Amino acid sequence: MAKSESVALLYKILKHSRYPVSLKTLEEKMELSRASIERYIKELRDTHMLTINYDRKQRGYIIEHDPDTELELPSHLFTTQEVNALLLIEQIINDLEPGFLKDDTESLKQHLATIRKKFTGNVFNKNKPDGKRIRMINIGKRKGNIKHLTQATQAVLQGRQITINYDSRSGEKPESTSRQLSPQRLTHYRDNWYLDAWCHGKKALRTFALDRIIDLHLLKETSKKFSQKALDNHYTQTFGIFGGEVKHTAVLKFTPHRAQWVAEEIWHQNQKGSWLDDGSYQLEIPYGNDLELIGDILKYGDQVEVVAPQELRKKIFQQINHLKKIYS
Repeated sequence: MAKSESVALLYKILKHSRYPVSLKTLEEKMELSRASIERYIKELRDTHMLTINYDRKQRGYIIEHDPDTELELPSHLFTTQEVNALLLIEQIINDLEPGFLKDDTESLKQHLATIRKKFTGNVFNKNKPDGKRIRMINIGKRKGNIKHLTQATQAVLQGRQITINYDSRSGEKPESTSRQLSPQRLTHYRDNWYLDAWCHGKKALRTFALDRIIDLHLLKETSKKFSQKALDNHYTQTFGIFGGEVKHTAVLKFTPHRAQWVAEEIWHQNQKGSWLDDGSYQLEIPYGNDLELIGDILKYGDQVEVVAPQELRKKIFQQINHLKKIYS
């Protein structure tokens, strides 16, 4: 029997017992050694925060039930790391657009609240004011409406085509276009939602910001399918949200001061980093479209230098000249 199954069985036996259960009885029911059972009891106490007492008179173990914080553990028991993840999910749900998926998430929020009570404890928190203990600062999150997220998710999971009216913002003046798409997957990137899809009009894979979709309608037609490998080859080989093939490799040199942070950052899955003799840090990033990359480089100001390619270095120089004209 696997460890997780043994821990779950031990919990089930103790949970349904009205009286203390002796080690001998547990050994017989679980077909495990005394040492293993004692180890799993310790895990239920320490990792899963259950109150398990030993009754010396009856020489057995019993769970102390607390209706206010009772947590029904499934066969796969929650670990401390999993609870931390669930609490973070709760915060994400609470930060969604007002009214978004309100009915669908209410029961989930109630269950997460029960988990939170169990692992934080009422005793230590009853005299403290209510408030968020996990803060999520969404810098760069656009205020656009994501009311079509539910339908987009449905289209992706069910493999159905959609039609959309899309405000591309690609030119100086916003322009709405009608598209027929085969949705492939949703991407949450820098606090914004994007839809990766095959555009039947352009006959190519494209990425659409959900907050720029004006209207969305589900169709009965089945989506054109792409394998995960094909999608990864298109969307994840280059830097940022823009897909396509890798055309260049940016070589960036960060000052010794900034290097302390940049050396631990992940800009791209295929990046290469190395420390230089003067304490600076060199980062190599594959990219295709340089629009987003230029923005990220400029935010570091004089803490970074573009070493290569020359074309990217020239574009950064041009941007600096434009800035000088504004502030001169």
